[in-house]
Amino acid sequence: MANVSRRDFLAVGAGVVSSVGLGADTKNQFLTPAPAKQESGGGSGGRKAKVRGIQGIFAVCEVTGGGQKVYGIAVEYDVDIDPGSLADNTYSTRVVPAARGFFPGMPNAPDKNVTTEAPEQRAVAAIYTNAQPALRSDRASVAGVYVIAEFQHDSDLSLPTTDSDKVALKQEKSVRTSSGEVYATSETIWSNAGQRGNSAVIRGVDAWEQNHWWWDDTRSAWLEYSVFLPKSFLEEGGENASYPLILAITHSGTSYDGTCAQTLTEQCIASIWSMPEEQDRHECVIVTPRYERTTMNDYWEHTSDVENTYSLVKSLLQNTWNYGNPNLPDRMDKVLRIDPKRVYCTGWSMGAMTSLWLMARHPETFAAGLIIAGQQRPGDVVTLADQKLLIITGSEDGKATPWNEKCVPVWEKVGARVTRPAERLDPSLIFPVDDQRKLTAQVDRYLAEGGNITFLTFDGVDHMGSARKFFYIKAARDWLLTQAKG
Repeated sequence: MANVSRRDFLAVGAGVVSSVGLGADTKNQFLTPAPAKQESGGGSGGRKAKVRGIQGIFAVCEVTGGGQKVYGIAVEYDVDIDPGSLADNTYSTRVVPAARGFFPGMPNAPDKNVTTEAPEQRAVAAIYTNAQPALRSDRASVAGVYVIAEFQHDSDLSLPTTDSDKVALKQEKSVRTSSGEVYATSETIWSNAGQRGNSAVIRGVDAWEQNHWWWDDTRSAWLEYSVFLPKSFLEEGGENASYPLILAITHSGTSYDGTCAQTLTEQCIASIWSMPEEQDRHECVIVTPRYERTTMNDYWEHTSDVENTYSLVKSLLQNTWNYGNPNLPDRMDKVLRIDPKRVYCTGWSMGAMTSLWLMARHPETFAAGLIIAGQQRPGDVVTLADQKLLIITGSEDGKATPWNEKCVPVWEKVGARVTRPAERLDPSLIFPVDDQRKLTAQVDRYLAEGGNITFLTFDGVDHMGSARKFFYIKAARDWLLTQAKG
């Protein structure tokens, strides 16, 4: 199969569904186990297909403000499929709901894939062929062995997910290959669940390298992190360029027993910057730490991982990082170079608190910060008065909003130019994300007032809602990545 993911919990190799793997739906027999196991053959991955017809299926996912959602199913065949033979009812498609009690980004939440919920039918909104197991924004067919059954997805990307990674599919109608051979209807029920994990493709996330470590042998310290390497860095000569760096710090909900994968999929704090359309506009390196504990609590206390995070940034600024995946020739042994004038910090909640602390303690390092619903004591962040900040909170956030209000006069007293409008912005202008003209005009107007610190508040949004919504403000992301140190 195609090399669609290097994440250790999403190994490729799914086959026919069993009632154990996905939960039984005995009423309509949708999950009647097939009589024999069929391993995925991987028709397009350079290996010979083991069977003719379907080789396997993938959940096609995207990380949103509300967590990872299933946006479709990719069906892999052994040869190219004629798109003219496809219809919306060619397949019956289902998604298994997440385990009860799962909520993306919450500490101690159950594993969403450890679920006994029965698969739920998901209507196909568009069907087309592709050369990769991925959605196409134009929903137009191109030659390929993959059939994409795309679902309708809500334009409000802040809605919390209810999906696991598990999907099931049955071919209800015959399909035709590009050479004219007909693959007949089949009673086989295909699943993406496998012994080593669920086969899934996650747009903008699969390109990350997870489970890296920064370390300091002199004090037996280490910090796990994930890194996104820009597309042009992976091209020939990419090591000769210098790239902006975003330090994206997630919240306390992805600490404790969390994984690198969870920091990338349960919220969009880090992964939004690696989306292809975002990288096309602002190519950059992104790092996001994976903490084993809360780094900064509500008593203003913090762990050593806060300064370890800064040490990670410093190590990248030395322009000696050459730890790209050694099994991939486009990056092995390449030295990554960071533009020291374009280092940025962002985060939500604990991540925003940590960002404020790091920027206050190391003002010489960061060009700007995008702070979503985080706060610090005024006396601890006086040095932020000389830095570039865009702070965004919700009016119903009982911590971040009032504490930043207390910081404003402290910053102004030592010379900061603070733009703090009385207007409360309308969160309904955030979605759909491709129609933010009114919101962009409002945000850009405040940013143009000349303050080095801009503090905006959206009406009716609470602390949890801020993470799901505010990273989608395009004007805020654009502002951050156009800042540079003098």
